[in-house]
Amino acid sequence: MSWWVKGPLIVALLALLMLIGLAAFPWGALRGTIEQRLSKRLGRPAHIEVLERTDRFSFHPEVTARGVSIPQPRWAGPGDLARVAEARLRFSAFSLLTGHIAVEAFDVRGATVTLIRDRQGRESWDDGAKSEGGGRRPALSRLKVTDSRVIYRDAKRDRSVDLKVEADVRRGLVMRGTGLIKGRPVDVVVEGGAIAGAAADKPWPFRAEIKGAAVGATFKGTMDHPLDMGHLTADATAYGDDLALVDVIIEAGLPGTQPVKLSAKVRRDRPDWTVTNLRGTIGRSDIAGSATIRKRDGRTRIDGDVHSRRFDFSDLASDAGKARGQAKRAEVGDRVVPDTAIDLHSVAKTDGRLRLRVGTLLWPGSSPFRSLRGTMLLERTRLVLDPLELGLTRGRFVGTLSVDQRAGGGVAPSPLLSVAMNVRDARLLDFFPDADIDGKLSGKLRLAGRGRTIRSAIGQSSGVIALVARDGTIPARTASLLGQDIGRGLTTDKRELATLRCMVTRLDVQNGIARANPVLIDTTRALTRASGAVNLRTEQLSLNLAGTPKAKSILRLSGTVPIRGTIKAPDIVIPKETKSVGNVLKMLGRAIAGKQGATAQDADCNALSAQALR
Repeated sequence: MSWWVKGPLIVALLALLMLIGLAAFPWGALRGTIEQRLSKRLGRPAHIEVLERTDRFSFHPEVTARGVSIPQPRWAGPGDLARVAEARLRFSAFSLLTGHIAVEAFDVRGATVTLIRDRQGRESWDDGAKSEGGGRRPALSRLKVTDSRVIYRDAKRDRSVDLKVEADVRRGLVMRGTGLIKGRPVDVVVEGGAIAGAAADKPWPFRAEIKGAAVGATFKGTMDHPLDMGHLTADATAYGDDLALVDVIIEAGLPGTQPVKLSAKVRRDRPDWTVTNLRGTIGRSDIAGSATIRKRDGRTRIDGDVHSRRFDFSDLASDAGKARGQAKRAEVGDRVVPDTAIDLHSVAKTDGRLRLRVGTLLWPGSSPFRSLRGTMLLERTRLVLDPLELGLTRGRFVGTLSVDQRAGGGVAPSPLLSVAMNVRDARLLDFFPDADIDGKLSGKLRLAGRGRTIRSAIGQSSGVIALVARDGTIPARTASLLGQDIGRGLTTDKRELATLRCMVTRLDVQNGIARANPVLIDTTRALTRASGAVNLRTEQLSLNLAGTPKAKSILRLSGTVPIRGTIKAPDIVIPKETKSVGNVLKMLGRAIAGKQGATAQDADCNALSAQALR
């Protein structure tokens, strides 16, 4: 027989012997090798008590493992990450030639998997290997899980769950158990379609529900492949006593609020989320919008649109937060400047851009601020609202606001609050409706100060506060009394109006002390000037009014009128000379003797207004 005949026969014979060897290979002999490689990859000793082949001759061998255990990493404490009483595996022997095992059937009995995440975020199941997405999924013809559990304990998010796991061809996957979310008990159910068979290469339907008295959520949709939690599309709902409880589930860095109900459509392509059709309520506020959430290099970026028909900022405080606020008000008294926290430490790893729109702002009482529009940019502990527009009853309050907490020299400073806002096309009456004083209102606010709340930052700020009202009206009685013309102030008809030529207020602020420079009210009846200062830290007033009528008066009060108290509750100190008949007679005597002093002339409102708004 020639070589041309023998050669192919020998090759064919060798190939046949290799195929026979592959079909009859004693896979149980690899137990030690598998243990060693698994232990090396995990960095801790894995153990397999028994590994044996349960069929005799096949290119699709079945292997049974018993007594499998993988310990937790040392930092997670004693115990096993995974313990399996028995696992039976069928795979394609030919797939080993490609370097990837193709699992065809998998049966598990008596498995317990304990997943642990500590306060630093270390995960016991993370072996350090990077997952390469998009790989081929196993086409299982059989999957059966019995008498098994998954235990999850997360100290970083303060949540845990203990689930009983079952799976088979007919019923699919069922996981049921109980858990805790920040100490609140919940029931957990996860159900999925059949994992084995033709469904393995198709979208896999699933339903997950977390249900408790204080917090809960549902997800119903499909994963791109069975158990592929990194790629899914779902209709989601959530509720909670506050948004921070819901955030324990979804991990988006959300604050505590009033009770919340939300629904949305979500799409996950690990590590990103896309949220559309967001609808819900927080307290008495409603919200809607969409967002994308991307996680890269340990940072989270949120970009989206949020709009509301009706919104109450107080709904952004939880009951505990409101209780703390009430306790503080009882201690320091009622204040105008809110004590809202602006510390950005909790969002130090969050960036993003949100476009905001609120149709109607809700307040506990009356307020000229009616709507809100703006764009919020957050980048590495610097938050900027630019542009920011607050719609007034009439007019707008527009400009920018920023909170900057970027570290300098490695030290995280107190936040720097900067406000640059302008009042445009407004009316004075909308800010002080009870005073019946009106006029065209314009102004500017330029303040910058450090503090962990708006109140503390304003209390240490420097800058300028300026308001100018022109060409309006004022009750004639009020105008006379501001000019210390007691006679006309007491005798003028209540319905009579005087002209408000201008009201000019400029407060130069240095380290939280706002000094009048100038403050005056000019009417057709009198000219009134104020001197002194306002302590923005305590909101205490230390002002003195000096009014001069523009005509001779029967009863004219000399000197100044002190204004004390706070911005919220001013206290006008009544001069002693108005408190007795004798002093009133003295005022009459000065009027008769012509010793009342000079009358006032019109102020240069144009120049004063320009100076105040410079």
